[in-house]
Amino acid sequence: MASPTSWEFYKEVETKTLWVNICTQNLEVIAISINKWWKTRYPAYKIRIVSKKEFELIKMQAKKKEQ
Repeated sequence: MASPTSWEFYKEVETKTLWVNICTQNLEVIAISINKWWKTRYPAYKIRIVSKKEFELIKMQAKKKEQ
């Protein structure tokens, strides 16, 4: 199983989207782990795998929207 620091996520409740950034090179193990986590914990959400740059941009936009 992948360690929790191998990937990070941001949950967007309004659109029911999970934004995921993978922080490691071992994509096969991480993909299996993320898929299992997503299907059991957030089955009603769409999942989007994005780059670190896009992930940070999404989080920043959400923070601005809250203010």
